[in-house]
Amino acid sequence: MNKRLAVLLLCLPALAVQAASFPETWAYLMKGEEKYFPAVSPITDIACFSAQVDKDGNLSGGHITPPALADANPGTRYHLVVTIPWNSTLAHIYLDPELPFRDRIIAGIAERSKPFDGVQVDFESISKEDGTAYLNFLAAVKKALPKSKVFSVAVMARWAAHKKKNPQDAFDYPFIGMIADRVVIMAYDEHYGGGTAGPIASLAWCRPIYDYATATIDPSKLVMGLPLYGRGWQTPSLARSYKNREIMDELAKKGIKATGERENGASYSFRESVTVNVHYETIPSLNAKLDLYGTKPIRGIAFWRIGQEPSGFWKTLTR
Repeated sequence: MNKRLAVLLLCLPALAVQAASFPETWAYLMKGEEKYFPAVSPITDIACFSAQVDKDGNLSGGHITPPALADANPGTRYHLVVTIPWNSTLAHIYLDPELPFRDRIIAGIAERSKPFDGVQVDFESISKEDGTAYLNFLAAVKKALPKSKVFSVAVMARWAAHKKKNPQDAFDYPFIGMIADRVVIMAYDEHYGGGTAGPIASLAWCRPIYDYATATIDPSKLVMGLPLYGRGWQTPSLARSYKNREIMDELAKKGIKATGERENGASYSFRESVTVNVHYETIPSLNAKLDLYGTKPIRGIAFWRIGQEPSGFWKTLTR
């Protein structure tokens, strides 16, 4: 085979599916990071992150109005993203119809979303006991919005084996797909900050997630999320709490002398070598996921998040 032809064939898989192949390309934008919005991109939908529910059930933070982005494509839609703290107890309180918070949150979303083209609910810390309340909440938010608003829901990554093992899991894809106009699958954090080191979203991990999503959600509503970030893990992790006898042992072994005062207690410090293991996405790894998600017709893709991408990434999507 001609060497030039061989090189071309090797390159084809990475270029086979671009963002332009999907009807919609979503990207998350953090308030304060508007300067990172790409000059050229296929982005059709900007998810403005985020208005967070506070302890009283009111919305705070995030974009009040859609950001002014000179480089956004004509017709770009702006979506208000609403989040809650990662706390299942708070989530339970927020979703309880007998408490005032739920209606306050819904009213706040309806009011805050007025200048936006759509609303996205991104509640991640939902326990299985609150699954029904969560679905009822989503239905109530949808009902409170004008029909012209695009209502999207961001959901945790799930797959068939997970569903079989956790049949009461709150993220019930079929029912959420019936309520929402778009369902965004957060197919990342395969390895997360508090866990072991590893890929952010390996292709082998993404395949069953994609298969389960396409089997349970109307493909015209399905948006697959892709990560643009990396993550590092430290070995050993040195932050910890100490028993006093452990402190005495460490002082003796390292030959350290502690210093201290009556008011503040004692302290000491030492140096120790650690290994930091970093995993991150590259343009080839992202292209591989784009190829996968293009094997079946779906509504689109969503990138988390603008400003974290590899250099030159957006240009590769517009070729």
